[in-house]
Amino acid sequence: PANLPQIMRQAGIDRFLTQKLSWNQYNVLPHHSFLWEGIDGPQVFTHFPPADTYNGDASVAELVHAVRNFKDHDRATRSLYVYGYGDGGGGPTAGMIEQLRRLADLEGAPRVELDAASSFFDKAEADLHDPPVWVGELYLELHRGTYTSQSDTKKGNRAGELALREAELWASLDPRSWSAYPAQRLERAWKTLLLHQFHDIIPGSGIHWVYEDTARDHAHVAAEAGAVIGDATDALVAAADTRGLSHPVVVFNAASHDRRELVRLAAGTDADVAVGPDGEESPVQVADDGSLLFVASVPSCGYSVYELVSRATPPSGSELAVDESHLENSRLCVRWDETGLLTSVWDKSASREVLAPGSRGNVLQVFADYPNFYDAWDVDRFTLDHPVEITTLDDLAVTERGPQRASVRLTRSFGSSRITQTISLSAGSARLDFATAVDWRESRRMLKVAFPVDVRSPRATYEIQYGHVERPTHANTSWDLARFEVCAQRWADLSEAGYGVALLNDCKYGYDIQGNVMRLSLLRAPGWPDPLADRGPHDFTYALLPHAGDLREGRVVETGYELNVPLRAVTTTPHPGTGARQTSFLHVDRPGVVVDAVKKAEDSDVMIVRLYEAWGQRGPARLTCARQVTRARRADLLEHPHEALQFEDDGSIALNVRPFEILTLLLELA
Repeated sequence: PANLPQIMRQAGIDRFLTQKLSWNQYNVLPHHSFLWEGIDGPQVFTHFPPADTYNGDASVAELVHAVRNFKDHDRATRSLYVYGYGDGGGGPTAGMIEQLRRLADLEGAPRVELDAASSFFDKAEADLHDPPVWVGELYLELHRGTYTSQSDTKKGNRAGELALREAELWASLDPRSWSAYPAQRLERAWKTLLLHQFHDIIPGSGIHWVYEDTARDHAHVAAEAGAVIGDATDALVAAADTRGLSHPVVVFNAASHDRRELVRLAAGTDADVAVGPDGEESPVQVADDGSLLFVASVPSCGYSVYELVSRATPPSGSELAVDESHLENSRLCVRWDETGLLTSVWDKSASREVLAPGSRGNVLQVFADYPNFYDAWDVDRFTLDHPVEITTLDDLAVTERGPQRASVRLTRSFGSSRITQTISLSAGSARLDFATAVDWRESRRMLKVAFPVDVRSPRATYEIQYGHVERPTHANTSWDLARFEVCAQRWADLSEAGYGVALLNDCKYGYDIQGNVMRLSLLRAPGWPDPLADRGPHDFTYALLPHAGDLREGRVVETGYELNVPLRAVTTTPHPGTGARQTSFLHVDRPGVVVDAVKKAEDSDVMIVRLYEAWGQRGPARLTCARQVTRARRADLLEHPHEALQFEDDGSIALNVRPFEILTLLLELA
């Protein structure tokens, strides 16, 4: 990813080596030794061994190829040759070592120096004069199928990451002191999750037994994180003052921005209205699964206490409208045809159509998926040339009609597979949700969803770790053409001057945006090495977000978090407490600065707060902490302390952020 140089530098790593990009399908990187610059500016010395192999046999032929293939003879005199049996293990043999020793100074052969990798990097970096610079991501033009293969593993990974982040947050804010912090439980859960980010597990290119183990371990991580969240939020609820409230509910917001949105509460209390800490009332709706829905306003990294109340005369009226042909709220009007495909998404705020003229949206497309080489690993460009649209509609029914959310359910069939989608709009929201359940029974078929939108831009923006990157929406050059399937995190956005559309997801990673057509990869069904890969039931949600302006004005980063990290509601009883009825434990006053992690330091009773700048803007910011901070310092990713930070008059911590910068803070609490 394009932000890896910064992550490496902040972890004390300033060198990078890979031979993977020698596998590119279309393009050859112009250098073997260069400086790789991340999206926020830091650089790392990078070397690609020119032998282009990870199974070097120490033969003279390979060494000659390495010398002739080296692209930087005009500015460097040395390159690295990695030898031994790599794939499958085994390492170097005695014969290889002896052969290379004899080639140390053999006339007519490349000169070989046996040395440690660290020594090579010291010499190669010093030797490289006028180093070229590669800015941004190093895109591998191969193995694009790994963004999507083994969908359940991708979903379990995303869920585990988010649950452990939230567990650390609430455990760090637990009022019972650091002695209650479950450090060992969290460490074990993180290590289990990280184990399954190993290649070939997370790419989806392992055998079936691997994914049986992964599913079991992901379930254990989810359960452990859920238990930690439950313990910590129970402690926070116990500290909140809920006296005088008949049916109190505490709503938690784990995101770092203030939120006003729908929250779901498990069934158990009859109520017509939820009353917030400021007295604002929100109608309560019974969802199709029996749970309760109401709109809550909750500050960043904090909570709000609500009271569920039954009225003699329940509130009436709603901005929502739904029937068998359209779905509407104050922001959007959505229409579909007799096949259930969207024919119009009218943005009322902008007075414009979101879908391209004459097109249909939310089109499920199936592709015959027979890559030239490796089933689970690859998606080839020709695979995407011949989509088959799923237009069979078995059933369409209105499932929710209320003051907070309106929904329709569509059921489709394709081959032996069945697809059920619930399309929903919430009151006041511009986010159109598609909750999707698929019983996928196909073999070697890829499933995507397509939205042709009325937006024109030569570049689309994709979220990556700690930032975003722009990629072309055309195939002008071979470098552009090669990016026909790309990786992203929670969203991709296509914006022109003044308007844009984002396509969000809760557990998917493969996107392609060509021209004005935005597509998200949903499922595959490779035949090897796991002949059962992706067959069976799947549940996921994606969403369409039309917006004014670009991704910043459109709150795309924030909405991506909201889809992935829903508000959490905890019922309680009336009781006294020292906590207020609404609290923000951590707040950043600059939009686009995200609190990504809050945890106890590894080696001390200090709070770690990790933030990053997500918009690509620089400027001042202030971090406010509800608990008294006696000392604040910057640190690196290894939590080594650096310079002290200054406090403002109100006790907030003064920061100055660069575009896409990651900031780790050490906060000593009173």
